[in-house]
Amino acid sequence: MSIFFIAVLIALAFTNPNEAEFRAYMQQKHGIAGTLSLKVASIFSAGTSTGVHRDNYIVCSRYYVGGDGILPRTDLAWGIAGKFFEIEEKGDGAPAVRF
Repeated sequence: MSIFFIAVLIALAFTNPNEAEFRAYMQQKHGIAGTLSLKVASIFSAGTSTGVHRDNYIVCSRYYVGGDGILPRTDLAWGIAGKFFEIEEKGDGAPAVRF
C-alpha cells in the first residue's frame, strides 16, 4: 500500500503543470480574452513579475494574479496531474472550484 502511495505522489510531482503550461491553457480555453487578461495582469504587477504567480506544492500548484501591486490577489486555478481546475469566486468570498 505504501509503495502505491509513493508511486502516486511521484507521478503527481512529475505531472505538476508549470507556469508556461498554465499560460497556454488560458490562451487555448479563453482565446484572446485569456491572453489579454494575462497581459493586463503583467502590466499592473509590481517589479519584474509576469502577472501570473504560481504556488508550487510539489504535487499540485495554485495559480493567481495580483497581490503584489495595484491588483488585489485573485486565485485563478489549481493545477494537478497535467490538468487545470479553475477557481470561481462566489459572492460570499468563498472560492468554488469548477471541475
